[in-house]
Amino acid sequence: MAKTNAERMKKYREKRKKDSVKYETAKAKARARNNSIKTKLSGASLAEFRSKAKLRQRKCRENKIKRLINKPSSSSFKTRQSFSKSLKKVKSSLPKCDGKKKVVIQHLAEKFGLVPKSKHQRITLQLADKLKIDIHNFYQRDDISYQLPDENKSVDLSRSSFADLRPAFVVSKSALTHRNCLCVYHENVRLLLRDVDKYVDGTQCSSLSTFTDSLVCSTNNEECMFGCCSICEDFFRKHSGKCFKW
Repeated sequence: MAKTNAERMKKYREKRKKDSVKYETAKAKARARNNSIKTKLSGASLAEFRSKAKLRQRKCRENKIKRLINKPSSSSFKTRQSFSKSLKKVKSSLPKCDGKKKVVIQHLAEKFGLVPKSKHQRITLQLADKLKIDIHNFYQRDDISYQLPDENKSVDLSRSSFADLRPAFVVSKSALTHRNCLCVYHENVRLLLRDVDKYVDGTQCSSLSTFTDSLVCSTNNEECMFGCCSICEDFFRKHSGKCFKW
């Protein structure tokens, strides 16, 4: 079906508005044409031209107001009551802390595109590789069973980071099973030695101190106590050669 002249002109104007350069050029030509017409008018013709221009401007403003009034509401709620109920439910679900509440609302606003997403990236300090290796070796040392504070003041490391660097095969002492007999007869080493002393000649098992002195060169020497001394490393095997029947 062929289009009418009005339909063709409407399509032409819509197409021209999409091209900003052509649209501004057409507006400038129309402005110059109207000004040239107005300069040629005088008396009654000029008054009639001005009255028509005022009427045209008034109709344009009225049509613009109608479009704004008849524009459908952007709200998804039909009534203010339904919106208030939904808002109350959301508020009751938010955290009580103002700081946490602000973080949740900020995250939701960024998720639904109400505000631009923050481009700030948190920068964390990375531990040096040498420090990680030292901590790894520290965990594997047999002469260390407890971690005490202020032993290495030159190393700045948090407790959580120190725990994270623990190797998987190093098990904490609290996770291990108890290897000590807690019965009334063997609640400590002294009770064991007291029973052994009944079957051993001499005073080596009379007390814990004498028993330890008989097995090492010196109880104050670390190498002796850890079995690294070449002199007393076989003392226990020599002194415990005799078997006892309980």
